[in-house]
Amino acid sequence: MEDDWLSLNTDVERNILQRHTAYGRYITLTYGIFMQFIGILLISKSVVMMLLEDTSDATISSLVAKAKLPLRVEYGEMLNQYLYPMAVHCYLAVFSHISITIAVDSCYIALIRHACGMFAIVGHTLEHIGKDSNDNFDLKPDKVKDDNYNRTLGCLRKHLHVIQFAELIESTFTNIFLVSVCLNMIGGSMIGIQVVLNLNDAKDIVEPFAIYIAQLIHLFLQFWPAQFLLDYSILPYESICRSNWYYTSGRCRKLLFLIMNRSLLPCKITAGKIVPLTIENFGRVLKTMMSYFTMLRSFK
Repeated sequence: MEDDWLSLNTDVERNILQRHTAYGRYITLTYGIFMQFIGILLISKSVVMMLLEDTSDATISSLVAKAKLPLRVEYGEMLNQYLYPMAVHCYLAVFSHISITIAVDSCYIALIRHACGMFAIVGHTLEHIGKDSNDNFDLKPDKVKDDNYNRTLGCLRKHLHVIQFAELIESTFTNIFLVSVCLNMIGGSMIGIQVVLNLNDAKDIVEPFAIYIAQLIHLFLQFWPAQFLLDYSILPYESICRSNWYYTSGRCRKLLFLIMNRSLLPCKITAGKIVPLTIENFGRVLKTMMSYFTMLRSFK
């Protein structure tokens, strides 16, 4: 990524990449604040329950004590004696888990937005190929003086570089997303059952409902950036179609054809190299979650 920033030659290219970086920063900050709010909500619910209900009685049951914690824990009878230290441990676990989730997702979003920015830069340059030429252009100019050819050659190199970068993102996250999508489908259905069962209890519905919303947003932010990458990876093809390619030399047209041919195979982020992460497939995942939800509810 640092090399990509150093390779930019014009202010227009820098502005394009800065715009995509700023948008990625906005998404990650909003997502981080929301997820931390969910964590604070879970911890606050536990703290309020401890303050409002008496926990000093040594005969308090383990079931009642567990209800005051944000996580399900198995400490046996010791839970009655060390409720407050174990509560602190659970609070730290909630904060750590959410912080790790935010860090991984933010890194993923930042990488995707950088790749989209580089595709946009390539597309912007290709769209202006041949704009300075007219009907009297030279079909076979000297290679050194062929500006369109040199700019197209630079675009070809950047295009291949950003494709390799996108493939590296895919290889890094594909197995993680396979596990994440499967667990979120099953876990989301189970948490949905908890929400339905606690509809008449405002105190008990807060926790499962907050987790359910956070889980959906977490899953959505795995599919949505991947859709951006898919759309931007075909941008060079569309830019060439909008350019004055017919005012370029024969050698330049060959390079344009190579870029168009490679752009026909868009860059994708997949879950285990099985399911492409797209908005369409996100809808299918939601339908699968509802199917599991309906099946589990029928066992009630």
